[in-house]
Amino acid sequence: MKSKKEKWLVKSSKYVYKDPWIRLRIDNVVRANGERGNYSVAELKGGIGVVSLTKDNKIVIVGQYRYAPDRYSWEIPKGAFSRFGSTETPLDTAKRELEEETGITTHKWQEITTVHTLLGSTNDKVFLFLATDIKVGKPHPENTESISIRQVSFDTFFEMVNKQEITDATSIAAVALAEKLV
Repeated sequence: MKSKKEKWLVKSSKYVYKDPWIRLRIDNVVRANGERGNYSVAELKGGIGVVSLTKDNKIVIVGQYRYAPDRYSWEIPKGAFSRFGSTETPLDTAKRELEEETGITTHKWQEITTVHTLLGSTNDKVFLFLATDIKVGKPHPENTESISIRQVSFDTFFEMVNKQEITDATSIAAVALAEKLV
């Protein structure tokens, strides 16, 4: 529980960059200890991650090149809300992103948890879901996405983590929690 003593006082905020995916803000703050200073915050739209399981408990993962870390990444299907301040529900976003990236649909959804990524510098909030009894259709990724799709066992997934073939923290957390639910 947050106490007033722990909370920082924001004296002013200034956006220094905005685009459809990220906003960068500098806040002039008074910290809980009374010290004054600036704090930079990256605002993200928030999003979802989906652990999709086949009938034989294989996890559907997607592979794609990720520009920022300059690496090919295997991860669970993930995506962002359509825009800042979106009224789309996390579940609707999950359904849209899962079908877009993999062609998968289902009516069996379970919310796993919500995670915050990079708490020290972003407001990013990701809702994690488990999708079961899936039906595979044709994916229709965005023009900027070139996605490969695999099905792997839980053991293979964690072997890929140990070999650093999977390094996405959201995917690792989601699969670790989903394994306890199935």
